[in-house]
Amino acid sequence: MPRGCSRSRIPPLLERKQQWIRSALERVEAYRTRFPPAPKWQVPERITFPAIQRTWQVEMHPEEIKRVTVREHGEGLLQLRGNVGQATAGQAIACRAALHSWWLRQGHKHLVPLLQEISRETGWSFERATVRRQRTRWGSCSRKKSVSLNAKLLFLDPALVRYVMIHELCHTREMNHAARFWHLVRTKCPDFRALNKTLRQAWNTVPSWAGNA
Repeated sequence: MPRGCSRSRIPPLLERKQQWIRSALERVEAYRTRFPPAPKWQVPERITFPAIQRTWQVEMHPEEIKRVTVREHGEGLLQLRGNVGQATAGQAIACRAALHSWWLRQGHKHLVPLLQEISRETGWSFERATVRRQRTRWGSCSRKKSVSLNAKLLFLDPALVRYVMIHELCHTREMNHAARFWHLVRTKCPDFRALNKTLRQAWNTVPSWAGNA
């Protein structure tokens, strides 16, 4: 109710709108049936980053400490140590936070150097690069030539990662998506249209343990 509105107006309003209310409730219930709640978050058994062609087997090692740490062992083993497990909400949250922090560090370790390499190759320089866990964008570029990359790029094919980086570096020259921008993209990615189409569907490749991050 808006402030100042008389409560006496509520009953007749509900009476007039009862059919609309019933229809709205039916639509909500149909939506809930069609799209059930997301499953409970779980530690993955295996993590694969196609962008860098790396895979890790994930192990959990309970220890009597409150925090959770993530350690790499050799080429293909990832260990979560500490208050691990998923029996309680607190344990699941601690495992998720530790695993996401490790994932973000992997993004900084691998994505930023690749951006620097492509920058040298193209001659399109940037001022600063960051890696974040973004929900709706694979990357962005500010007017100050600051490039932000989504850590979820690690789940993509190398060709798509390269396209995203070229796309953002082109914004250091052209800040819009006008014809001049796409002409610049085409000079390094002649098949950019196909790549762009594939990229729009690539959110489906992000695994559930990272999908809502």
